[in-house]
Amino acid sequence: MVKLLAKHQVHGLMYVDDAMLYQHDVGHVERTRKWASTLPEEQRPVFLHVASLEQEVDQCESIWKFALTDYNIPRLQQFTAVVEQELGLTCEWSWHDQVDVAQTGNSKGKRLAQWVESQGLSMANVVAFGDNFNDISMLASAGMGVAMGNATDEVKQHARQIITDNTQPGIADFITRSLL
Repeated sequence: MVKLLAKHQVHGLMYVDDAMLYQHDVGHVERTRKWASTLPEEQRPVFLHVASLEQEVDQCESIWKFALTDYNIPRLQQFTAVVEQELGLTCEWSWHDQVDVAQTGNSKGKRLAQWVESQGLSMANVVAFGDNFNDISMLASAGMGVAMGNATDEVKQHARQIITDNTQPGIADFITRSLL
């Protein structure tokens, strides 16, 4: 994967063990780091700038996913087709200019279900909120999948309810109205 990234000059984050590694400080990386700085310190993800993602591959136990970005959307779309065809990985769009790449079958919905079951709970009692393609598995597997108003129609089709967009207090309103 990292060889393909270098060959196609696509950049982003490599999620490993307990950190997010990046080689180039591109827009998505800066945007994600800025968002993370708003979180309480104990919840902030660790970002590490590295000289080479390729050199880091052998230094980590697990690579969870790649979050890739490019201002040239057609180039990113072409790259995802190569990744899916040559490597058999799954590419899910998580923002208008960002795609998540992971092993086929690794999804938010699957991981959420594993965690819920480990807690002795049922997915029928879970509410999940999402606004992009990488949220579909979670929306579909939760007892109550709720799509944000800014989601595409395709994402909304997998939800039982649709609320306001992600710049509004729709989640808080939904929780107050439906769960409390």
